[in-house]
Amino acid sequence: MNIFYKPIKKKKLPNLVPLINIVFLLLIFFMLSGTLAKKDLFYVDPPESYTGSNAEAPEITILISNDDKISLDDRIISDIELEIYLTKLLGKQNIEEVLIKADGNASSGTLSKVIRTIRSTGIKRAAIVTKNKI
Repeated sequence: MNIFYKPIKKKKLPNLVPLINIVFLLLIFFMLSGTLAKKDLFYVDPPESYTGSNAEAPEITILISNDDKISLDDRIISDIELEIYLTKLLGKQNIEEVLIKADGNASSGTLSKVIRTIRSTGIKRAAIVTKNKI
């Protein structure tokens, strides 16, 4: 036996398994806690209001642009098509509230036509999105 013999030590590589576990846990956490928002067909700048309340999760969202275009389900429709669509949808399921996102520069006549159409189909509530005025 040689007393001057030193065994050659192999270089140890760092263990990456804990790091990979943490990365995957963070990925899962952010996937579950993050929310995915549906993008509107066109930009709507809602009018300002001093009063307001939170709308419950509406089944339908109707957009009204600043040049009075009406959008539903990511396509532009007319007043008559809106009434036909809402009537068909009301026959299939019970709709309690419709959310209206109208631009602040849209004409009030278009907004009132949409509200009349909603009420004529039998839907009881129509909530209008506004910004809080401070």
